[in-house]
Amino acid sequence: MKEIVTLLQNRNFVHLWVSQIISQIVINTLSFLMLIYLFEKTGSTIATSFVWLAYALPAILFGPIAAVTADLVDKRKALVLTLIVQAITVSVYAFLFQRYIYMAYAIVFIYSLANQFYIPSEAATIPLLVKQKILPFANSLFFVTVQLGLAVGFLLAGVSYEYLGLGKSLILSAAFLFLAASSVSLLPKLAALEHVPKDFAGGVGKFFSELLEGYQFIKDTKRILMPFFLLIGLQVALSIIVVTMPAMAEDVVRVRASLAGVAIVVPGALGALVASILVPRAISEGVTRKKVIEISLFCLSVALVLLGFAVLRLPFWLGRTLAVACFFVAGASYVGSLIPTLTHLQLSTPKDKLGRVFGSIWFITTAATVLPVIFSATITEVFGVSLTVALLGLMGFVVLLMAQVQSPSVFQAKIKLLGKRTK
Repeated sequence: MKEIVTLLQNRNFVHLWVSQIISQIVINTLSFLMLIYLFEKTGSTIATSFVWLAYALPAILFGPIAAVTADLVDKRKALVLTLIVQAITVSVYAFLFQRYIYMAYAIVFIYSLANQFYIPSEAATIPLLVKQKILPFANSLFFVTVQLGLAVGFLLAGVSYEYLGLGKSLILSAAFLFLAASSVSLLPKLAALEHVPKDFAGGVGKFFSELLEGYQFIKDTKRILMPFFLLIGLQVALSIIVVTMPAMAEDVVRVRASLAGVAIVVPGALGALVASILVPRAISEGVTRKKVIEISLFCLSVALVLLGFAVLRLPFWLGRTLAVACFFVAGASYVGSLIPTLTHLQLSTPKDKLGRVFGSIWFITTAATVLPVIFSATITEVFGVSLTVALLGLMGFVVLLMAQVQSPSVFQAKIKLLGKRTK
């Protein structure tokens, strides 16, 4: 609690945090508005999966450049500019959506393009504003925001879609994005640690040399590589759940798609909130980050398997109650895996590489979700959403089993090395 108070007394951290709160609420509101709108118009999970494709393409095409940019420009300017671009983009679609339904994909693409510059800049700014000792608590506070933003954003999307309509909901979202931009504009100048050459050819060369350096650092650093792969898996699972959420609301929980925020996201966000409080405390009391991740992955896998195999086989209200409980456990377990992983990456990465490492992580994880999301949408379209969710849970058990199989060999290798040294 003392650490949280210290963070809240840090005015610069609060400016960044306020911007992140607004940004998270708006991005989740916008995402779910598009999912509801397209699912309502088409009734197809494949059509909704293309929303994620439109969101992922900018990361694939421009993510590397954005990752390097976070280390080479003033991070405050990058944060302000990206939020303004997003606000203008959302405002434009508010006046055009009735005539151009599928323009939604273009709007998501542009919004995501701006986000490629926002995310690494934000991640690289946090360690510059807070001391290393309370960095896990800063990450925890940001993850509280992420989960609350998910719940509030999806709730606002459902309510505003029902009572305001898409156009007014988009105008309201744009107004909040301008407010977020004004908040980060109050940050001090966060000058680049390195400078881009003035000549064009030198600038291009600088971008790609820094990019290759970032990838090489991830590949050659074991303490970065393994958590990196874990983040990819978590992001893939979350993306599949989000894209199939309208279908999950109707087929598993058996409510209207617009009420998915109440039935699915709220219990998940509450679980995530609980984990965001308990996980940093457990780590500070001596529980290893590895142990926290293993327990969280096990609980997440159990929750997904129960959602896929058990819920629809139970009486209506008993099945719905179990579904809500599973969403709570899944939210807590997801954050329980994510917080120690992200903290480990931040502490293991040199400050002058934070932007390119986290930008590269975002780029690769987003790119890695494209095929699984489309594939899972096809499975959902043909076989139903229950099978998709159950398969995710089974894959989680496979990952845990592989980790347990590898652990003894690693342990034996260390024993042998120790024996050689004693001789």
